[in-house]
Amino acid sequence: MDTVTACKSLRTVRPWQPLVMAVVLSVSNFSALAAGPPPPIVPVLTLQPQDVDIYKTYTGRTEANRQVEVRAQVDGILNTREYIEGAQVNQDDLLFTIDARPYEATVNEARADVSAAQAALSAAQRDWNRVSSLFERGVASEKDRDDARSALDRAQAEVKIAKAKLQSAQINLDYTRVTAPLSGIAGLRKISVGNLINAGDSLVRINEIDPIQVQISYPANDPFADRPALNPTPQNPVPAEIIGLRTTNGSAITGELNFRDSEINRKTNSITLRGIFDNPDHLLLPNRFVEVRLLVDSPTDVIVVPEKAITPGIEPGTHAVFVLDDENKAQLTRVTLGPMTKKGRIIESGLNAGDVIITDGLVKVADGHPVNPSTDKDN
Repeated sequence: MDTVTACKSLRTVRPWQPLVMAVVLSVSNFSALAAGPPPPIVPVLTLQPQDVDIYKTYTGRTEANRQVEVRAQVDGILNTREYIEGAQVNQDDLLFTIDARPYEATVNEARADVSAAQAALSAAQRDWNRVSSLFERGVASEKDRDDARSALDRAQAEVKIAKAKLQSAQINLDYTRVTAPLSGIAGLRKISVGNLINAGDSLVRINEIDPIQVQISYPANDPFADRPALNPTPQNPVPAEIIGLRTTNGSAITGELNFRDSEINRKTNSITLRGIFDNPDHLLLPNRFVEVRLLVDSPTDVIVVPEKAITPGIEPGTHAVFVLDDENKAQLTRVTLGPMTKKGRIIESGLNAGDVIITDGLVKVADGHPVNPSTDKDN
């Protein structure tokens, strides 16, 4: 283009044209504002009946499966301690020894008494044989025969008495070796070596903790109180799991409840259950508080929604879910909540199969306003 043509083109631009273009743009922006923002994109879910498992967690306390207070059964000087405090001991392992010399002497004396009684019995037996023979031949009197018979009976009784005393002495001698009555963890000694002890003195406590017992309690008005899970018996135990703890190989600590108390605790209005749990790594010690999880119910054909889909209702203390109508408008619908499951919250009333609900992004949603539904979970 030459210089003359360019100058003519500039002269054809009207001074009012820029103003007209600005007005047109302003009107266009005002129309867009008047129309409002587009409906928010929200994830939705079409409800279908499901089969679910309901788990509940109850607080419990551990206690030894068996606990034994090992006590001295004879008097004497405590000679030795044969176990390591806090270590595992097995049934019949030697724990302590008590000075056995006085009891060995008593045993030897009792053995001698048995020998003497047996010798007296032999003599009485010979006398009886001789006198009874003479009596049959008419040489000995009836009194001689009766006296010989009585002497034989007394000698037989003396042998039994001597043997019983020997047995008693041997038992006391055996008691000088204090052994473990069961397998478990041996605690701290109660009396040090060298002390004079008396029969009945406590020496050590042994706790059997593998397996270990757990006692839990639940309110008498628990909604699942009539379910089999909260009514275990030895014939119908209930599987259970301690949550929050794992064995060294990563497996859960499991067991079963096998006892239900036959009465309600009047102070707490609760019922006690007891279970037995494996404890191979001794992770659980007596008097520890634990959380025990039970499968309490398995309802079928129920409506379940994600926890994020639930919002407070209009009235205080109520709950609601946004349900889409045919025009994709969100309708705040009041619901009644049931128990929580792994799949979500059970809805006892307010929703039906086939309803389409908003599952997330509720802050962008208003009751009665349209939304842009999406089944993409990433939205």
